[in-house]
Amino acid sequence: MTTVVKQERLVAINPTRSCAPIGAMLSTFGIHGAITINHGSQGCATYPRHQMARHFREPVEVATTSLTEKTTVYGGKENLLAALKNIWDRFHPTMITVCSTCLSETIGDDIPGIIEEFQDKHPEIDIPILSVRTPSYIGTHITGFDNFLKELATRIPARRKKGDSNGKINLIPGWVNPGDLRELRDILREMDVAATFLTDYADTLDGGYYNPRPHVLQGGTALAEVQDSSRALATIALQKHIGGEAAKVYKRKHNVPAHILPMPIGLANTDKFLETVAEVTGKPIPESLQVERARLLDAIVDTHIFNTGLKVGIFGDPDIVYGMVRLVAEMGMVPRYAVTATDSKAWGEDMAALAEELGLDNLDVVYRSDLYELHKRMKEDPVDVVIGHSKGKFLADAEKIPLVRVGFPVEDRFGYHRRAIVGYEGAIYLVDEITNLLLAQRGNVVSNTLLAHELNETPDPAGGGCGQCGGG
Repeated sequence: MTTVVKQERLVAINPTRSCAPIGAMLSTFGIHGAITINHGSQGCATYPRHQMARHFREPVEVATTSLTEKTTVYGGKENLLAALKNIWDRFHPTMITVCSTCLSETIGDDIPGIIEEFQDKHPEIDIPILSVRTPSYIGTHITGFDNFLKELATRIPARRKKGDSNGKINLIPGWVNPGDLRELRDILREMDVAATFLTDYADTLDGGYYNPRPHVLQGGTALAEVQDSSRALATIALQKHIGGEAAKVYKRKHNVPAHILPMPIGLANTDKFLETVAEVTGKPIPESLQVERARLLDAIVDTHIFNTGLKVGIFGDPDIVYGMVRLVAEMGMVPRYAVTATDSKAWGEDMAALAEELGLDNLDVVYRSDLYELHKRMKEDPVDVVIGHSKGKFLADAEKIPLVRVGFPVEDRFGYHRRAIVGYEGAIYLVDEITNLLLAQRGNVVSNTLLAHELNETPDPAGGGCGQCGGG
């Protein structure tokens, strides 16, 4: 039977999560010309920059107020005031996000009050300055991303006149990769649907090589588009735990209908996304996307002989885990473990409902958990493949099973941030990736027959061949 538990052990061992500020920093990169100030020590900015640079393979610029022992005692107000002025003088950004940290929250700095004082002193600096609460002792990296989106939706959109519409949809992709953002753009382009992405860092964190490097990175959603987003036909959030609350803000403040969907990973979830877009906009789902859907079905059928019945362990962000559980079930595989670091009872309940829908009778769902817990369970009941980010490498190596890399961070491989896992095309990639990793681990395919490595490598006693065919 499906079990849903919250990890009782208070100490995290080999955690699957990152810190909250990194989420707000990442999402700020999706606004054109925006910059983040991390109000904390230098290390509070260095760690997120390091993580993002290793994943996206791009230089990551984040400012810091560089709090020290002195400011810890007397407060960091002067450092933040100086940082705001320096950032404006050097970069003239379109918007500034000020992220709090464990240190600035603990010493009690009133960041909104300091921002207000700065704006009173410098009325000529007429740009939005957002204060986002992101202490790392509350939540995870997705908490920071979600808090930023709520603040953006609350502060930036202009007031909507009754009956006014810009004919667009607001799309909140959540924590995805540049490849996912581009796939979503392509899907909407095929449907002839205009959208405001909240936010879009596809080009700011996966840009081209330019000499000289531009002062302001290309890409990102323009601030004017965000201001106009209150006039949208609807807001569609593709991750419940990142952006779902922001969609509700649009509904509550601007009467923009909110649709909070599962991340469009796999067949059924992508169907739901396209059907929702079609319903909101009145645009039909084009034949080109129906052809992509048919190719996905064909890929699942072609690979089922190798995948059916194999057990899978999945870890990572809650929305990715939810989507991946459905996809591997669609492939005929058996999801055995679903693990997330997010402390969400509601996610556990959603997973239990999904397990019942899919007819899964042996799924362990664990929230507020870590890789030590997953590894312990895998030793008791092994799986054939594990799906998650690079932090699962040591677990997979120890159990001698393949790791399918999805999510953040992927820091031991190149180019994964450019690979989409959403939409029909993203699902086809995942079907191929999962199948090929399993085949590489288990053996070779000859005439559609799987030959185990140990059989292939058995020498012929007579020295004349592989030992299976009796000849050279």
